Amino acid sequence: MRHRNFLLQSVFIAFLFSLIIPAGINAEIEGSAGGQLNLRKVALFKSGVGYFELRGSVEAGKGIELHFKREQMNDLLKSLTILNLSGGEVGSIIYDSTKTAKQQLSDYAFDLRKGDGLPQVLEQLQGSKIELTIGNAAITGTIVGVETRVTMENKIKIPRFYLSIMDSNNQLRSFDTNEISGVKFLDQRLNQDIKRYLAILFQKHRKNEKAVFITPTGEGRQELLMSYVTEVPVWKATYRIIIPEGKKDIKPFLQGWAIIDNVSGEDWKNIQLSLISGLPISFVQNLYDPQFKKRPVVKWEKAATLAPAVPEAGMRADRMVAAAAPMAKPKPKRMKSFAAGREMKEMRLEGANFDERIRELKVDTVTREKGEMFEYRIDHPVTIERNRSALVPIVAAEIEGQAVDLYNETIRADNPLAAVRLKNSTGLTLEGGPLTVFQGASYAGDALVKTFKPEEQRYITYAVDLGLRVNTKVGTKSEQIDRVVINRGIIRMRRGIIETKTYNLENNNARSKTVIIEHPFHANWKLLNKEKPIEITDNYLRFEVKAPGLKVTKFSVREMRESWERIMISNLTPDQIIILARKKYLTENTQNKLQKIVTLKSEISSINRGIKAIQKERGQIFEDQKRLRENLGGLRQTTEEKGLRNRYVKRLNQQETRLEELRKRDKKLNQELKTKQGELERMIVTLEQDLSPAKAGQDS
Repeated sequence: MRHRNFLLQSVFIAFLFSLIIPAGINAEIEGSAGGQLNLRKVALFKSGVGYFELRGSVEAGKGIELHFKREQMNDLLKSLTILNLSGGEVGSIIYDSTKTAKQQLSDYAFDLRKGDGLPQVLEQLQGSKIELTIGNAAITGTIVGVETRVTMENKIKIPRFYLSIMDSNNQLRSFDTNEISGVKFLDQRLNQDIKRYLAILFQKHRKNEKAVFITPTGEGRQELLMSYVTEVPVWKATYRIIIPEGKKDIKPFLQGWAIIDNVSGEDWKNIQLSLISGLPISFVQNLYDPQFKKRPVVKWEKAATLAPAVPEAGMRADRMVAAAAPMAKPKPKRMKSFAAGREMKEMRLEGANFDERIRELKVDTVTREKGEMFEYRIDHPVTIERNRSALVPIVAAEIEGQAVDLYNETIRADNPLAAVRLKNSTGLTLEGGPLTVFQGASYAGDALVKTFKPEEQRYITYAVDLGLRVNTKVGTKSEQIDRVVINRGIIRMRRGIIETKTYNLENNNARSKTVIIEHPFHANWKLLNKEKPIEITDNYLRFEVKAPGLKVTKFSVREMRESWERIMISNLTPDQIIILARKKYLTENTQNKLQKIVTLKSEISSINRGIKAIQKERGQIFEDQKRLRENLGGLRQTTEEKGLRNRYVKRLNQQETRLEELRKRDKKLNQELKTKQGELERMIVTLEQDLSPAKAGQDS
C-alpha cells in the first residue's frame, strides 16, 4: 500500500513538473541560454532617485526576464529606455499585471492549491479530454469524475481513487489512479491555463515582485542597453577637516566621504558608480495601475435601426522604436588615484604625524559639471552587496582656510564660536553634510555645511571659544532736526538718531585671535564707521577685529537712522506757527501762507458758529409753533377766546417771517462756507517746502 501511495504522489509530482515553465506571453522566456542583462552603471541623485543602466546580449526572438518590486513599477514605466545596439529592434515589453497572486488565481475555475494530489486535480477538470498512460497502453477519453472507495486493510480504512472516463468508443471506463503513470491534457488552451496558474503559484515565492519580459528581434544575439530611474535612499556626504596649528604656510586639508545604501534587493557587482550633487525634479505618477474613466450609459433605442458605419481604412503602424544618440561626454577632470603605492600604517592621533598621514589619503574620483548639478564618478569598479551600505571617498584635497572666531550676540552673548573661514579652492561642488574638525592632532568639534560651490566662502563653526569673552554696550543720541518737508497737508520733520554699539573683546589667551563680529544689518541705516565691513549678508555686517592676547579690545559700530515727526497742517495753531518760524523750520513764504491758512480756518470757524446759531434759533421757533398750534386747537368761539386766537395767529405770522429770514441767512452762510473750505483745501494741498533749517528765511 505504501508503494501505491508513493506511486500516486510521484505521478502527481511528475505531472506538475511537466507544467512548471514560464508561460502567458508570446515570446519564449529563457535564462542564461537566452542571455542576461548585467548591471553596469548606477548614478545616485540627491532628489532620492537612482539611475540604473544594464547591458548584455540576448538571443533574438527569445525573451529575458527581469524582476522589480511593485512600488518600483511606476518609476520604471515612466523612465524605462531600451536600445538594441545590434541593429535589431525591441519586439515587445510585457510585464505582470497589478493583481496580487491571490486575485489572479481567483480568475480560474479550478484550484490546484489543495493537497489531495492528482485525484483532486482531475475531479476539478471534468469534461476535459485527456490521454492516460497505464502500463504500455495509451487510452484517450473525457473525464467524467473521480470516485472514492474505502477499503479495509489491517482494520484501517484506506481511501482509493478511481478515475471515470468516456473513451473514444463512448464507453464509460474506470481506472485506479494508482495504476496511472501519466496524464496528458489534449486541450491546448487548458494546458496554457494550467501553465499560467502554476507560474502564478511560483511567483508567490517572491513577495511583492513583478516580472518584466523583454524580447528583441533580429538575427542571432542582440546587444541590449537598458536604463531606468527608480526611488533609492539619498546618498549622504560627510567630511573631515584638519586645521594646522601654528603653521601659517600649510593649508587645511579636507577629506570627504559618501555614504551609500544598497536596498535594491540585488548585489551591485563591479559597477560604475556616480554620485550627483543637485536636485533634478522627480515625481511619481500612477502608470502601473489600470485607470478607468466613467462613461455615460446610453439607453438602447429599440425603435430605430441603423446600418453599421464602416470607417475608412487607415495606415497601419505595428510598432514604434525609439532611438537615441549617445550624449557627448565632457572631458573629465581626473584626481590622483586612491591608495598610494605604499601601505598605510596604523594612524594614531599623535602630533604632526596624524596630519601628515591623513594628507596621504587620495581619492579615485573623476568630477565634472552637469548643468546645474555636479558629478562625482568613482573611477574604479564598486561592489556593494544587497542590504549593505558603504563609505566611498569622494574628495581629499587641501583647501584655503583660516581659523577665526565668529561672534553673533543672538547665538551666544558671552562668547564667540570657534570657526574656520573656508574658501572652496578644491574646484569641486561640495555637497552639504556633517563635518568633523581636527585641530592639530585632536578632535575639535563638529560642524554642518551646506552645499558649497567652487570659490564660495563660508564660515564653519564647530565649538565655543571660552577663552574669549564678549560684552556689549548700546548708546543712543538724538540729533537736531535737519530737514523739514511740507507736502499734501503734512509737515514732516527729520532728525538723525545715532546708535552706537560697542563690543568689548576680552582675550584671556596668550595667542592673538581674529574675531569676525556679525553686527545686525539695517538697509535704511547709514554706517558712520571708518572701518568698513569685510562682508555684508542679508542680515548682518561682518567686521574683522584683531584681538591681541591677554588684552581687552574695544570695537564700536556707529550708525545713524532717520526719525520723522508729523504734524497735520489742518491742526496748526498760531502759536505753533510762531514756534516753527523761530526754529527756522519755515521759509518766509511758507510762514505767510500758513498764517493765511490759520486766518481762513478762523473765518470758517466763525461761519460754522453762525450756522449753528441759526439752527438753534430755528429749533426753538419750531418748538414754540408746536405749542401755539396745540393751544389753538383747544380754543372755543367765545369772545375772550377769539381774542386769544388772534394773538396766537399774529405770533405765528411773526415766527414765519423770522424763519424766512433765517433760511436766507443760512443759505448765504453755507455758500460762503463752501467757498472758504474749497479755498482752504487748495491752499493746504498746494503748500510745499523741502529745506534744512539752515535755509530758513529763503522762499521755497
